[in-house]
Amino acid sequence: MPPKAIKESLIFLINIGVTSPNAKDNSFLEKAKVIAKRKIEKMIFLTPKNEVAIMLMGSSVTKNSLNSEHIEEFTDFQVPNWNFIEEIMNLENTRYCSNWIEALETARKFMKQNVIGTSTKKIILMSDFDEEENIISQFQADTIAKSLIAEKIELIAISEEPLNEKPTFSLKISEKLLKDVLGKINNGQHMTFDDAITSLKFYIEAPKKPTPCYYTLELVDKKIPIVSYVKISEIKFPSWQRANKEGQKLQQKTVYLDRQRCSYTKNETIMGYKYGGSFIAIEKKLMEEKSYKSGEKSYKIYNFTNKNNIDLDYFYKQSSHVILPSSSVENVTKPFYSLVQAMHETNSVAIARKVFRRNSSPRMVALFPCIDIPDEPWCLIEIELGFAEDRRIMETRPMKSIMKQLSNEQNEAVDNLIDSMMLIDTDSYEVDGSQHFLPGCVRNPAVQHRWHMLAYRAINPNKPLPPMDDYLKKLLEAPSIKAKSKCPAQKVAQLFRLESIDSKKKKDERKEVQEDNMQVDDVLSNKEPAKTEDNKTDAESYSCKEESVLSLDTSDIDLDELAANM
Repeated sequence: MPPKAIKESLIFLINIGVTSPNAKDNSFLEKAKVIAKRKIEKMIFLTPKNEVAIMLMGSSVTKNSLNSEHIEEFTDFQVPNWNFIEEIMNLENTRYCSNWIEALETARKFMKQNVIGTSTKKIILMSDFDEEENIISQFQADTIAKSLIAEKIELIAISEEPLNEKPTFSLKISEKLLKDVLGKINNGQHMTFDDAITSLKFYIEAPKKPTPCYYTLELVDKKIPIVSYVKISEIKFPSWQRANKEGQKLQQKTVYLDRQRCSYTKNETIMGYKYGGSFIAIEKKLMEEKSYKSGEKSYKIYNFTNKNNIDLDYFYKQSSHVILPSSSVENVTKPFYSLVQAMHETNSVAIARKVFRRNSSPRMVALFPCIDIPDEPWCLIEIELGFAEDRRIMETRPMKSIMKQLSNEQNEAVDNLIDSMMLIDTDSYEVDGSQHFLPGCVRNPAVQHRWHMLAYRAINPNKPLPPMDDYLKKLLEAPSIKAKSKCPAQKVAQLFRLESIDSKKKKDERKEVQEDNMQVDDVLSNKEPAKTEDNKTDAESYSCKEESVLSLDTSDIDLDELAANM
C-alpha cells in the first residue's frame, strides 16, 4: 500500500490594510484574493482533508491571542469549503496599519495552539512589505527565523516585486528583513503575485513516491522476478458523493426483493439465471467451480513482433508502466537486461498476457524496450492493447469524386492550406527558439476547464456558466500555425464560393423531383400524366429555377476576427 499522506495545515495571512499612515491604498488585494481562491479550490478538488485558516492584517477588528492591533483571526482551521472562497472574495481594503512581523508571530502562535497531530505547517504571507524604518528596527531576523524553525513552519511570502533579482541596496528595509528571514530558514520561499497566479492556473497533484507492484515475467521456461511502476497514468476526475439538502452524505443500501415485493437478506438469496419465465438456481459451490481461474499475477510472453507492426490505434489505455528487475531477488538483472538488449537490437516488441491480480480477467499488453535514454534506466515500457472484438475501424468517405470537381488552382490551394497547418518535425520540438510538444509538458485544458466550471457553479448556482478562460484557449493553438496558414486560407476563400441554401426551397425542389419521377413511371406504364391544378401536366409545370449564389469577397479576410466569432 502507498504511504499515508501527511495532512497539511495552511494559514492565509493577507494584508487588507496599509503598512503606514501615509501609504497609498492597497493595490494588490485583488491579486491576493485570486491566489487564495485558486489555492482553496485546488485543496477542495485534490486534498479535501487538509486544513486551512485565514488571518487578516489591517483589519478593523482586533481578534488574536497576542492582542496585536488590527490583526484578526478571520476563520479557524477547517477543511476547505466554498464558504471560504465567498468570504475571501468579499474582503475590502481598509486604512488600518499593521506590520507583517507581528502578524507572522500571531499566526505562528495560532498555528501552535490549534494544529493537532502530525501535519505539514505552512503560512502564505501576502503584503507589500513597505513598513517604516522605526517599526522594522525593533525586530531581528534571527529571532523570527528561530521561532519558525522551532515549529517547523514553512513560510511563503508573496509581494509585487521579486527580492532575489534586485540588488540589496535597492531593497526597502522591510524587504531586507524578509529576505534575511527567508535565507535563515530551510523552507522559506518568495514569489511575486503574478508568478503565484501563474503557478496556480493548473490544479496539479503533488508528486508522490511511486509504489512498486511485484510480478513474474515468464518466457518459455524462464521466470524473471520484476517490479512495475506507473509511468504515465490517465487523468481521472475526482469522484463525487451524493448528499441531501443539508449537505449530509447519503447512505446507500441494497435491498433484495422478489416479485411480490417481499424483502430478503443477502444470505437468503441464491445466484442463478433466468430463461424466459423460469429461474434456474446455481449452487455456490458450482458457481465457484465455473468461475474463471487466471492463476497468479504475472506477465507471460506469448510472442515477439516487429515494432513497426504495433500502430498507435492498437493502444488501448492512456496509462503506461515501467518494468524493471526486482531488487529483492538476486541474479535477475542479467537475464532481464539481456532480454531488453536483444529486443532493442532486433527492433522487437513482446506481446504478453498480464494478470493484474489472482483470478482476475487477463489483459494483453505490448512491452517496448527502452535503452540509452538520458536520466532513465534500461527498462520495458508496458502499454495495454485492445482485443480484436473491441476494435472499431472508422472508414472515411472517399474524396475522389469531390476532387474531380476541383480545378487545378483550387486543388493546389487546398494542398497549400493543409501543408501550412502541419505540425513541426517532432524530433526537434523547436519553434522560434522555444520548445513545444514535449511529452508531459502540456496540461489538459479540458480537465482544468471542468474544474473551473464546477467551482463557478458551486459559488454561483443561479448564473450561466462563463466561457473558457483565455489561457486555456491558448493551449489549443499550435505555435506559428496561425501565421503560416493565413495566406493559404485567404486563397481558399477567394477560389471557393458559398451558396445560399434555403431549406424550404430545397424541400420544395425535392418534392418536385419526386413528382417528376412519378410522371416518368406513369409514361413507362402507359398511363396519362397526372394533371395539376392549372390543368397542366407535371412536366409542363415543372421548371428549373435558377439558384441564387452568394458571392464572398475575401480579399481582406481577417482570421482573428473569424476565430473570435466562432
